[in-house]
Amino acid sequence: MLFLYLEDDIEMGSINMVKGDKSDAWLIRRYEAYQFKGPSVSDKFIPRPFIYLLFHFKDRPLITQEPPIKLEPFFVAPIVPEAFTLTFEGELDSFAIACNATVFSRLFGDDLSPVSKRSINLPQAVFFKIWESLANLTTTDERIAYFSEFINKMQKTAYSPDAVDILYAKIVEKSITTPLKVIIQECHASKSTLLRKFVKRTGVSPKTFARIVRLDYLWTKIKDENAVDYQSLVFDGNYYDQSHFINDFKSIVGETPGYFFNRNLNIVKLFSGRSDGE
Repeated sequence: MLFLYLEDDIEMGSINMVKGDKSDAWLIRRYEAYQFKGPSVSDKFIPRPFIYLLFHFKDRPLITQEPPIKLEPFFVAPIVPEAFTLTFEGELDSFAIACNATVFSRLFGDDLSPVSKRSINLPQAVFFKIWESLANLTTTDERIAYFSEFINKMQKTAYSPDAVDILYAKIVEKSITTPLKVIIQECHASKSTLLRKFVKRTGVSPKTFARIVRLDYLWTKIKDENAVDYQSLVFDGNYYDQSHFINDFKSIVGETPGYFFNRNLNIVKLFSGRSDGE
């Protein structure tokens, strides 16, 4: 199995990101292992264009709001339309699996329609046993091997994408340069049915998803937060102009790009599963 290991250290926390192999690429984008021990730290989680299946084995993060929400030991995090604040505190040992949203929801029959607490419960009968087994494993490699074996036993034949899967994949691949209406037409399905099912299987509309894909893509263009080239970002993101870029960025992140990139982003990267330039 070929792994790409990337690691960011931030205060007393780290994230180890591992790219899955070809056998589970039909579902899994990558695996992420979080370790944290220390005083409370808070910052934003920036939306990404895939869902997370999360397992927390020790203390659990909080969604910082009034009242705060302590995340469950295991759950699926749907795609969300805007950033929110997370707090890490205590001792965390967490395992996250970034998945293609429409494939996961179809495989497990989950409804990922928007929910206020930004997490969706998983079937106890299946996932408590998985959580318990993963908790008893000591290394990230062992946890990856266990989960990879589990999903490939569930899907014994090659996965065959449906129209919603195809729309999801095409938006990821083409939405930076191709209008959404053109992408939808390429899926050869009833538009109203397709849009309704897309929200149910991702948590957001295709239009919102395309905006998240574009913002996620721009992260890969930013190598040095202290020298952000806004003209290049406007061009690379195919925005109408700089005002369009700033407004779109602010609506998702909750801050202007000038404010966001003019501060230490190490904790944001930790919370959002980012490494430098990734």
